[in-house]
Amino acid sequence: MSGLKVFTISLITYCLLFNISIAEVYAGPVVENLVSKKAAILKSIHKKAKKALVNSAQDRTFQQYFRAGNNSTRIDLKQKIDHISLNVQDHFHVEEMCLIDPNGSEISRIIGKKIATDLSHDEASAPFFQPGFSQKPRTVYVSPVYMSPDVDKWVLAYVTPITVIDKVVAILHYEHGLEVYQKALNKGLAGDNTYLVAVNEKGRVLSDSRVSLEVEMRDKNEALEYYFKEFNFNGKSLKQTLAEIDDGNQLREKNGSRYQAAYREVGNWTLVAFQLI
Repeated sequence: MSGLKVFTISLITYCLLFNISIAEVYAGPVVENLVSKKAAILKSIHKKAKKALVNSAQDRTFQQYFRAGNNSTRIDLKQKIDHISLNVQDHFHVEEMCLIDPNGSEISRIIGKKIATDLSHDEASAPFFQPGFSQKPRTVYVSPVYMSPDVDKWVLAYVTPITVIDKVVAILHYEHGLEVYQKALNKGLAGDNTYLVAVNEKGRVLSDSRVSLEVEMRDKNEALEYYFKEFNFNGKSLKQTLAEIDDGNQLREKNGSRYQAAYREVGNWTLVAFQLI
């Protein structure tokens, strides 16, 4: 008897003994593999974004700018900084990139492929400002999602400090649109049988492979809950659902549909994969 036949008979016997379906046997590995793969992709995006930002911050132009003794020299160096940002944009398609001083004033900013001239002096209220200035050299803070006032869409920020003689003199930051992460997480998935959601630290679903979630500003509304619904699986919160998964339980919808599920945490996001049984 071939190995395949022996395996098939053993599998059927196992299912009969424990009163479970073959679909249930295979569903577990499917969701585990799926969520592990997508978590690795998300980590890779973060890793590349962090590396690109830190490498850019090491350009000696930044040191020269803050050490410059006169305004004329700084003006020339500021133009070089603008072009450093444009080069980053060209390679990594960032939405916006800027250099901000400790008072919250922008020294340089690009939006898309354009150099901004209307520099802000009120960046101290930005969600990434204080955490960015608290970072150690060559490290990167990744922000929660927020509505960018520069590009009018939901974004994530990456922020690293610029230091001169061990003193943080500015932060360098850029934004990636939320759709970058949605596209990467949803690739290869369609329909309700196997799907993946990404939930943030506030329990809001930022990505769902079953539906398209808009990231562009609507109705001049900047409230997170206006765009992203709270996670809910058959009346249960994310915390309750994860507890069910940890206990090895199947998840049941109100209509009786059963799912195997698995999850991974990446930063302040939780990825949850579901497989219909």
